[in-house]
Amino acid sequence: MRRIVLAEPEKGGLAATWSDGTTSFWPAIWLRDQCACPQCRHPNGQRLFEIGDLPEHPEIDRVTTQADSTVRVVWKEEGHVSTYSALFLYENNLKPRRPASIKLWGADLAELPEADWLWVARNPAAELAWLEAYHLHGFALLRNVPVRPGMVAEVGDRIGFVRTTNYGRLFDVISEPDPNNLAYTALGLGVHSDNPYRDPTPGVQLLHCLVCEAPGGDSILVDGLAAAEQLRAEAPEQFELLARVPASFRFADKNADLQARRPLISIDIEGEITAIHFNNRSFAGIDGPVELVEPWYAAYRTFARMLKEPARQLVFRLAPGDLLVMQNERALHGRTAFDANLGRRHLQGCYVDKDGLESRLRILRRQIAESQQAAE
Repeated sequence: MRRIVLAEPEKGGLAATWSDGTTSFWPAIWLRDQCACPQCRHPNGQRLFEIGDLPEHPEIDRVTTQADSTVRVVWKEEGHVSTYSALFLYENNLKPRRPASIKLWGADLAELPEADWLWVARNPAAELAWLEAYHLHGFALLRNVPVRPGMVAEVGDRIGFVRTTNYGRLFDVISEPDPNNLAYTALGLGVHSDNPYRDPTPGVQLLHCLVCEAPGGDSILVDGLAAAEQLRAEAPEQFELLARVPASFRFADKNADLQARRPLISIDIEGEITAIHFNNRSFAGIDGPVELVEPWYAAYRTFARMLKEPARQLVFRLAPGDLLVMQNERALHGRTAFDANLGRRHLQGCYVDKDGLESRLRILRRQIAESQQAAE
């Protein structure tokens, strides 16, 4: 961990020099807002003041750096004192965020990210390693999950918070005689993200294989981020259209009428791709402007063609006891057709909010770090 060797007031804020020679700067208003003293924060970490209670342009009176690199700031306003650890300042250096550590993949992915459920359920370090692999790839498998109905929701509640939707707390993916969704047929499904007609879109989907007797029904996964990056590199104008012009999505039956508008490709302020929303079955078109309709459809066709390239499609067969966990806005999924007359195929699924898994990951990191520190 880098140390702060010099911290001093600079016009508009605080400047620091680190032990490796790099420098950082924090504006005064940001720094004052982050004060964690008992006057400013409850023991639970929440602020005890409103933003309007702070001076509009706080000024630093003096700064001292302690032996452990903790920085002590005395403010001109009422002599208020704030302290900031070097770790806190290092983690909040206000420079452009580095993109999340991910691994783009295709059909040539050598090893599927996977773990044994019994080991994960009993070992926090194993669970953390599995969740890290999930975040790296956008999906991961759990093997040997007990083959019993409802187990998918138990796993969902372990790693996050199961979301109840119009499909219920969990749903059965089986071939039905009069389905309200093509997922409940024996037809093949092109790769897609689930529920883009919902706001917000489910962040994570879990699918647990209970029965897989029918010929066919192989799972297909495509890294939507990798395909979008290819589109940006090869056809930047088309990428820009899909990232700027929203598409409409809709699902309607007798019990629900769900609609949402969002771009097929979502990017953040720094241009990083944050989500893919692609679902041919629930796509409801775009509503203009009229001069962009034809170019947009051309871009849509290009992107759809990229998603169908065999080199992108990871194809594998789930066995009873396998549970697939997917980032719904990255790992687009589909299946090959199967013959329901020659055997049963039964998956159970549920949705979990994305922030639930991210919370679980942080908690495990913190618990393991605290355990290691205690052991030292």
